[in-house]
Amino acid sequence: MNLVETKTIGYVRRDLQSLHDWTNHQFGMKSMSSSRVAFDRTHKWFGYEVILLKPNAKIKKGHWDARVNRLGDRILPGWDCALLCHYRPGVGMKRHRDHPVFEPLVALVNIGRGTFRIGKDEYHLEDGQVIQFDSSIPHELLPVVSDRWSLSFRRIKP
Repeated sequence: MNLVETKTIGYVRRDLQSLHDWTNHQFGMKSMSSSRVAFDRTHKWFGYEVILLKPNAKIKKGHWDARVNRLGDRILPGWDCALLCHYRPGVGMKRHRDHPVFEPLVALVNIGRGTFRIGKDEYHLEDGQVIQFDSSIPHELLPVVSDRWSLSFRRIKP
């Protein structure tokens, strides 16, 4: 039984163009060359950075940004970390479950378009769509056709 229903919880509409501009001006994006799940993707952590080692993750201070803080407080009150990811055309993310260091609930802002598969269900995400989902359920991003960004907010388990 899923504890979190996958659903749309809103849209970024009024500030969508400024959000696109903001993503295109992010510096310090890193790659995860050792990842078997998220290859050719770049990312940046806000709030706390979580280095996904197994069995224990390493947690340290991430970047700070007022826009990220305001958005996170609106869509996932009490969030600890936000992960900004950039996917170039042809890049996706293999089927996986998120690291157990995180609580299952994720709130994700989709910037661009993409097809997201959670369990056996497929979601065609629109530009500016905000969804919540259970990250303990296997999920994947199909390879994107054009540049896509996502900003996902999570809580770290106590």
